[in-house]
Amino acid sequence: MGEAWPVCGLEHCCGVRIPDFDHCLRHLEPGQRDEYFDGLSLGAEVDLRGTELSGELIEKLVDAVGSIDGRRAEFGRAEFAGARFPGPVAFEDVTFFDADFTNARFEGGARFDKAGFRDSTTFHRAWFGGPVSFRDCAFEEVGFTTATFSGDTAFDRAKFTSDVSFSRQTFGAVSFGETEFAGEAGFGSSRFTGRATFTGAKFAAAAMFDGAVFDDDARFDDAAFDGEATFDGVRFHAEARFQGAVFTAAERFGPVSAERLDFGRATFRRRITLFAASPSMDCFETRFEEGVTLRLVRQSMLGLERSVFGKASTVTGAASVTSVEGVDVADLVFTDVDLADCCFAGAHHLDKLRLEGDCTFGSYGNRQVLAEERAWRSRRDAPVGPRRIADLYRQLRKAQEDSKNEPGAADFYYGEMEMRRHSPATPWSERVILHLYWLVSGYGLRALRALATLAVLIAVVSTSIWLGGFKTTPAFGDTLVYVAQSTVSLETKLASLPKDLTPLGEVLRLVTRVFGPLLLGLTLLAVRNRVKR
Repeated sequence: MGEAWPVCGLEHCCGVRIPDFDHCLRHLEPGQRDEYFDGLSLGAEVDLRGTELSGELIEKLVDAVGSIDGRRAEFGRAEFAGARFPGPVAFEDVTFFDADFTNARFEGGARFDKAGFRDSTTFHRAWFGGPVSFRDCAFEEVGFTTATFSGDTAFDRAKFTSDVSFSRQTFGAVSFGETEFAGEAGFGSSRFTGRATFTGAKFAAAAMFDGAVFDDDARFDDAAFDGEATFDGVRFHAEARFQGAVFTAAERFGPVSAERLDFGRATFRRRITLFAASPSMDCFETRFEEGVTLRLVRQSMLGLERSVFGKASTVTGAASVTSVEGVDVADLVFTDVDLADCCFAGAHHLDKLRLEGDCTFGSYGNRQVLAEERAWRSRRDAPVGPRRIADLYRQLRKAQEDSKNEPGAADFYYGEMEMRRHSPATPWSERVILHLYWLVSGYGLRALRALATLAVLIAVVSTSIWLGGFKTTPAFGDTLVYVAQSTVSLETKLASLPKDLTPLGEVLRLVTRVFGPLLLGLTLLAVRNRVKR
């Protein structure tokens, strides 16, 4: 392979000279060509290096070799190194024993469907300018090092029984649908300029895509990765889809970048660390049987609906989680995650969800709120109503309290009380109490509101007592001090105040002695809820 060969006698033709003749196959006289074909038989060795071969010549060549097992032809050693195929050629249903297509140029397309490549076959540095099909082929030992596939390429249902490398190659649109790789499959540093399809492909050993670039969509739906699957540094410039894929041995995926990553219904048998940079990532019904560490290295919308986390798992990075509906979050930890648009309705064991670092929620007023509450406030007929939202807040509050994060639990408690106050299922008497609780102290969480209510109480009572609470009218300042002291149940020492109160004054004094300490207590409670550790 690669040594010089005796060339055609015509100037500028580099085709190998046919034995007993002075020219290559293309330039033989018709009678000489017939004589050459008549000399071929089953298992013939052919040497057509550097020859320009039309589709018609290939058809005659295949028919001349023939077969006895129902296949079109069976070649022995087949030398096509440096050959040029200017038009479409067909090697369908042909068997090659040791074939060399090094530096061959297929300019008009080629069909190798159902061909069998036994022993060693090489397509090193071959160039496929048109569509090429290797559907249903069987490769025992084949090499495609630095080959170029410019047109549509199909390897659907092909079988590679040993290691194969497509590394550092260029593909147009290519399909490996249901292809079986018994040995290692290397696609490292290759570029896929068209859609790349690996739907249903089976990788029995390592599948290596490190450094590959996909300019169009990549489809790995229902692919089976039984060995290591390495995707370090892969760039998907469009969508990368792994729906239903199974990763049996992989323990690391990425880092990869993509416009969209879809792992819907995929299964990871071992604990996986997944690094991704993608604006959108979908893990709908994804199964992480041994747990996962999801590291999202730039802003990403992450969907986790109905995902299964078999063991302790972590989602970390600048990700915005959109939903955990149907997820058992008992073993899940969110770290530095944006939960502003996350739908929690339908999640299981929310009371065991752990939030660490800077996990943020949406805002309403000056508090954190769930996406469900925001949706309900914008549209009162939203699917999730106040009663269910209150349950969500209650479970998240418990999770925060169990992790000793009382300040973090405060907003969840406020949200729970708000939803109870607005829920039609809450009895009217309870709603009245909740309205008053909210009005005077923000459910015991708004210290300034409780202080303001206390100030209003003191001012109103002071004015009322000054106007009619004493049998004689004292100075207003003295009355104000008297009411303030009554608020904390202290007896006044002011000699200038009248000793006797009117019935109205007695009632007002009783009001201040009851509600004053209550409002002070609510103020202290609000402060405690914000600073408790």
